[in-house]
Amino acid sequence: MRIKPMYGTFSLLFFSIFLLYNQNSCYAQDAPSTTGYSCNSSQFYPCQTYVFYRARGPEFLDLASIGDLFSVSRLMIANPSNISTSNTTLVNDQSLLVPITCSCNNLNTTSGNISYAGLNYSFNFGDTMYMVSTVKFQNLTTYQSVEAVNPAVVPENIDIGQVIEFPIFCKCPNRTQTQPQNQNQPRYLISYVFQPFDNISSIASRFGTTPQSIRKINGNNPKIFDILFIPLSKLPDITQPTASNGPVVQENDKKGTVIGLAIGLGICVLLLILLAGLWGCREKSGKSKRSLYLGFDEGC
Repeated sequence: MRIKPMYGTFSLLFFSIFLLYNQNSCYAQDAPSTTGYSCNSSQFYPCQTYVFYRARGPEFLDLASIGDLFSVSRLMIANPSNISTSNTTLVNDQSLLVPITCSCNNLNTTSGNISYAGLNYSFNFGDTMYMVSTVKFQNLTTYQSVEAVNPAVVPENIDIGQVIEFPIFCKCPNRTQTQPQNQNQPRYLISYVFQPFDNISSIASRFGTTPQSIRKINGNNPKIFDILFIPLSKLPDITQPTASNGPVVQENDKKGTVIGLAIGLGICVLLLILLAGLWGCREKSGKSKRSLYLGFDEGC
């Protein structure tokens, strides 16, 4: 008879844990999707937001090439990224904030309305939807979403120079959160790709926000290369490494070239003098031999 109360106690404890787990799970607005993230009219679309991007060599180590990829100017990346000179040479894995315009789009599929910024990309030799999505756009989209946005394109039959739209995943805040009186509410949802050695606390520290605010929108258990939407009331102050500017590097290159040419010219002059000396000695030796030879003949 005493087993029943104990069984009831365990049942109540299990039910409480279940409710707590579900409550935490409901923090996420949308589950991660290979096709994209749903959107609705309660959110403020379209909106200007940003993606967190890392400079990667050898192709994307300058703001010009990254700007071309995202169809923005160098200054539009330099200003929010706390970079003073737009022609700065970037270092590998340097942090950047790249602006995008996020829209709510209807794909006419079972996925419904999808939130993304559509960027046109011209295919080069060796490009594939998967490679461009994972390497050039650094998992800010997926090849499944690219296929959904471009239903008439055959992935195995893309011509060089063919332009295809790539959907960059993004989100806009709710309309009530963007009102002037809500100064401490998020005005941006920065698109951030979860990396292998990341955790929510380290990401919160990077962006100057709290782990709780990130979990409220994205849930508790992000997977590698999932998109996290970082809620911010203002853009973060990104600490940038000290890098050399393009013109300074060119000036140093010119100085090195001039010095090298001067050294090479000096060596050539010394070689010419040495050869001239050797030639002179040879001619003098030849004349002496001819004189002796002629004197011997006359004596005979």
